[in-house]
Amino acid sequence: MPNETITRVQIRMYRMGTGDCFVLKFFSGTKIAFKMMIDAGVWQKGKDHIEPFVKDLKKYVNNKVDVLVVTHEHMDHVLAFQRCKDLFTQGFEVKQVWMGWTEEDGDPKVEKWKKNHGEKKKALAMSAHFLDRAVNSMDFREQFNGHRYADQMLSLRDNQASVIGDFAELNTDFEQNLGVDKVYKGAMEGMRIVKEDMNVDGFRYFKPGRVIKNHPGANGLKFYVLGPPELHDTVEKEAGGPGESFEHSHNMEDHRAFSEALQMQDQAEIPSSKLPFDEKFIYTDDSEESAKIGNLELLDPWDERKQTVREKYEADTWRKIDYDWLYSSGNLALRMNSLTNNLSLALAIEFESTGQVLLFPGDAEFGSWSSWHNIDWGNEQDPNKKHLTEDLLNRTIFYKVAHHMSHNGTAERLGLDMMTDPKLTAMATLDYDVISSGWKNTMPNKFILNDLLLKTKGRLIFSNETGIPYDKQMSLTDKIAQTREKMDSTEKADFESNFKSDPNGLFHELTIRF
Repeated sequence: MPNETITRVQIRMYRMGTGDCFVLKFFSGTKIAFKMMIDAGVWQKGKDHIEPFVKDLKKYVNNKVDVLVVTHEHMDHVLAFQRCKDLFTQGFEVKQVWMGWTEEDGDPKVEKWKKNHGEKKKALAMSAHFLDRAVNSMDFREQFNGHRYADQMLSLRDNQASVIGDFAELNTDFEQNLGVDKVYKGAMEGMRIVKEDMNVDGFRYFKPGRVIKNHPGANGLKFYVLGPPELHDTVEKEAGGPGESFEHSHNMEDHRAFSEALQMQDQAEIPSSKLPFDEKFIYTDDSEESAKIGNLELLDPWDERKQTVREKYEADTWRKIDYDWLYSSGNLALRMNSLTNNLSLALAIEFESTGQVLLFPGDAEFGSWSSWHNIDWGNEQDPNKKHLTEDLLNRTIFYKVAHHMSHNGTAERLGLDMMTDPKLTAMATLDYDVISSGWKNTMPNKFILNDLLLKTKGRLIFSNETGIPYDKQMSLTDKIAQTREKMDSTEKADFESNFKSDPNGLFHELTIRF
């Protein structure tokens, strides 16, 4: 095929639910020049649900893509590879897979980091499992008997256990063991399938500051690698100060109330520094009642040998040493989630002929966004202009909203405030029909939603806006329609002619012409 300049792109967002799956088809005139796929995931759905989307995707790209981008290892970005393994490993070709530097297996530094990361994932998975079992035990529920706010307190603990369980499943794979217990399984199967089982010609792993240009078939395109960052403290940073990152919709304080002490390690003894409470309160036995965590066995909650410790600990009858340590997994869950999100491969795609930019940040949180502004772009940086990252954001005309429009997924001053192009359009992978119930409290963030509605004049497209409230008086659907009235006749005609939704509900598609 002649190496002709790209003249338009079709951006197709598959509507599997809350989770990312995009296909970008670039054209040179009427010819398809380059096909790019970004992620394939959704929140907790089986093959029956996902398969129609994957079959349409394969047909749309004629069973072949030039580049598959896997932004990061979260279920809502890789689950479809697992559920539809047969479709992705048979009759589907990938010329290159692009991932962040933290996925390059065999690199000594990456292997060391992944081992440590894996231990934390295992700790989260197992603590979530034991917390779920604890809050559903009779002993746990009986401790609230007679308390004035028993129902409310039980509800709060049930909800926290559910949310921690959701975080664990988002970050880790589980398997059924005898149909009862969920056991940690290791690296996500969807990611393993991409790396080992799919028909891939080659893999590339990127660090920030890399610029890919003159890629076969992508004449006139530049791909700027914004993330993942390389500094550990940046990777773990979820949010910035006032004006840096958006506030939570409910103005919740950011606190670090939970401990991150529990880290499972395959060794004969766990160091006392890693134990959730002093080792003198722990013993091992072979009874069926003991809750095993690795090589550690916790004393059964109702064992009389622990009664003295419990009586000294319980200033209030509802406080129990047997369960309180399990709630420390809440902080571990938040940190693990932010860390993995900040490891997203974040890309800005520039059309050299116009300077316009498409921004695909994965689920990057504030730590990643802020690091973009410290990148040394080398020869790409014009010393007479503003920093290149800010310049790219100024020229962004399409934004894939990070982290399903949660408060920590889009930077304010260093992100959305810099997206000043009047042609900005955004897509958000949020669907209240397919989502963790706990996420509805944070997605969509009202501050980001209002900013995007204003900046796009309503050119804000959700996977499924049905059921998402804007406020008590208005649905999100009505608010978007109301905001689109602010477009002038030319803007409205352009949007309506270049945006379409599949009548079967499989995808939304936006065409951008240059």
